[in-house]
Amino acid sequence: MADITSNLIEQVHDAIADKSALNLIGGNTKHFIGRQPVGQAVSLKGHTGIISYRPTELVITARAGTTIAEIQALLANNNQTLVGEPPAFNGKATLGGSVAAGISGASRPFWGSLRDAILGVKLINGYGELLQFGGQVMKNVAGYDVSRLQSGAFGAFGIITEVSLRVRPKSESTATLVFELDASDAIKEMRHLSVSAHPISACAWCSGQLFVRLSGSQSAVKNSEDTLGGERLENQDLFWRSIRNFRHPFFANTAQPLYRLSVSPAAPHFESLGEETLIDWAGGIRWVYSDQPLSTLANLAALQGGHATCYRPIDRIEECFHPQPAAAKCIHQNLKTAFDPHCLFNSGRMYSWLGRDETQGGNS
Repeated sequence: MADITSNLIEQVHDAIADKSALNLIGGNTKHFIGRQPVGQAVSLKGHTGIISYRPTELVITARAGTTIAEIQALLANNNQTLVGEPPAFNGKATLGGSVAAGISGASRPFWGSLRDAILGVKLINGYGELLQFGGQVMKNVAGYDVSRLQSGAFGAFGIITEVSLRVRPKSESTATLVFELDASDAIKEMRHLSVSAHPISACAWCSGQLFVRLSGSQSAVKNSEDTLGGERLENQDLFWRSIRNFRHPFFANTAQPLYRLSVSPAAPHFESLGEETLIDWAGGIRWVYSDQPLSTLANLAALQGGHATCYRPIDRIEECFHPQPAAAKCIHQNLKTAFDPHCLFNSGRMYSWLGRDETQGGNS
């Protein structure tokens, strides 16, 4: 357990003086996402420790370098768990990196995301100031928007040093059922199940099989099993971990760019993208491999009310995230200027236009 906040602030001041960029690193488990990182490495691995945990209030506060695995182990002692099922990545993923990447597991449509659970954060901005947003209690709503703004920003606005989260009780019983269905029929079934009275906590499809997870009281899970039928999946925890940790065989293809399409769960199966597809979030996420440019996938997703990200690009020079309209781009740039006027943090990781112009030392 260590607090290296003062050292992190010193590194920011040095970067301001040197006009250098900083590459923020937690467990380095999500290094493949986004454009190529630039700048001097700033490690958060040494900034660790549970600051407070109040099981009866379902609230935990920890430093950014604390691993997801350590937090989950502590919560498990009180039969609790993190909201959103963030991936642990072999025990190396950190809290700060998980918040910055905004990644949630298969329960996201049913129980909410890690972002939804954020109560407050501490952040070092581009002036080297330690700022606090939000709080450590669920009734305190002050600063919520700024706290949750850090989720999915990939460190563009500053160094997350501390996070307070709402946690949730673990379910009494869990079972996963498997059904043989093609993609189109599976999407229809997932939509039906998502609005049913069954205690659904996850739905995913791959290679002709629909996986439906039930979570709740023993009686509720048993009743739904009897009603729905299907084949019960053994080693269900291993399966769902493989999905959220990108260890499922589907993710083994490294020869092609991997795209993540976030769309309406009711969107049809994208047959034009081929059969190599994994569907998660009860239809809301479509993982596909494609050699087509981001613009093509982005247009396809936009037609279904969503967006596309090249999650594991081959060429990390090109844009990886969904193109932003002019108004949204302006908001992003204004936020970047407000939080990080010298463009120190993860320059250009999300978008080239959130990077620094080396000739001017500012936003491009």
